Amino acid sequence: MDWISRLNQAIGYIERNLERDIDFDEVAHITACPIGLFQRLFVLSAGYTLTEYIRRRRLTRALENLRATDRKVIDIALMYGYETSDAFGVAFKRLYGVTPTQARQSSGDELRHYDRIYFTLTINYIKGDKDMVLVNMDNYRYYDPLFEGVRIILSYMGEKYSPEYIQGISGSAFMIAGGCPSRPTCIYDKWTPDFLRYLGFDITELPCYDQEGKDISETMIAGVKHHIDGGKPALVWHAFTNFEWDVVCGYDEDAQKFIGRGTYLGIDDYHRETWNRASTCEGVPAFGAILINSRQSPLNEREAEIASLEAAVKHARQDLDEEGVMGEGIKFYKRWADEYSHEGKDRGAADAYCYQVYSSVRKAAVTYLHEIGHKYGESILENLRFAELNFEHEVELLAQARPYLSWDSPWGVNEERSASLAPILKEAAESYEKGIAYIEKALACVMV
Repeated sequence: MDWISRLNQAIGYIERNLERDIDFDEVAHITACPIGLFQRLFVLSAGYTLTEYIRRRRLTRALENLRATDRKVIDIALMYGYETSDAFGVAFKRLYGVTPTQARQSSGDELRHYDRIYFTLTINYIKGDKDMVLVNMDNYRYYDPLFEGVRIILSYMGEKYSPEYIQGISGSAFMIAGGCPSRPTCIYDKWTPDFLRYLGFDITELPCYDQEGKDISETMIAGVKHHIDGGKPALVWHAFTNFEWDVVCGYDEDAQKFIGRGTYLGIDDYHRETWNRASTCEGVPAFGAILINSRQSPLNEREAEIASLEAAVKHARQDLDEEGVMGEGIKFYKRWADEYSHEGKDRGAADAYCYQVYSSVRKAAVTYLHEIGHKYGESILENLRFAELNFEHEVELLAQARPYLSWDSPWGVNEERSASLAPILKEAAESYEKGIAYIEKALACVMV
């Protein structure tokens, strides 16, 4: 009997005994290894502990019983090892964000099911004498400089967050700002390392320079290589693109290069750049690398989703600053359209970069609202559906703006271009504002 088969038999034993006490000595007997070793192997494979797996599976079974039967909550609690309905209720709400009674009354499959896992053997990397490359790495689905790389790595680690979900709960899907090319990297609800901690992950940050300004990028490079040797990609600032978090999933020892993907590089194949490029940023800090280790706590998805909608409204309602140059939200959007309605507007790098990011991530807002909407009551769902429709119209308008605002559009002042673009941006700003207004209405229903 091979090792993979033994692991799956052990999981099968656990599955058959979710309503009874699980004998870990029997698990050790099935796997032919000490239970402590099996638990460590489980964490390395699944990203969370065996105890957490059992807890999630029992609560998933409890959810199925709540939905399919009229058994009392206390009876279901006792069935899955909880001595009181209160203890069961606390554990259930921590995982699902709602009480057992609320779950029973809700409709559809909006609450996530934690399914049985199966172990398989796959080739995850190719290692030569001088290089190491992790394979089967996803592409960037959205032109986002801060969070899409996070999603790619989490997906590689086995997490099932959709690209749209990460764009949504990070807040990126609802952003709009301008005034300088750096706006998409300096307007955020949570900085990338903080966002990962918010999701419940333990991370290690490896800067390129210490607090005294000494170059310690060799330590960063060594840490990234070691992380990749352990089978995990790393986020590295300015590794391939300019001033963005890129996914590094390999290295070439002889050439001293990192291998991986960025927003606009490595789509068809991995891209390569010298591994000290991360320390060569000019004008912005050389942030270095982020190593994502393992999940330490589950995300309260309902709480995160509501917070993301509140943050979207807060961002959209921001005032312009005194100069009006570094604005964001609805007022900036309208001002952007107004600038093109006057003579002399110059299409520069700020317009092109901000347009490229925001026209991409707004597509995610439409899908994100659709993805989470069915988890909530009818009044909330209805308002989120109207928000979807307005953001979808905004996306269509931004697509119309591409010939005038993208990197491929003419540089400098072009009055004919401005005359065509101004009404498109004006209508797009109005659609964005309407979408935000419907999110506000949805939130008002949540508070009731």
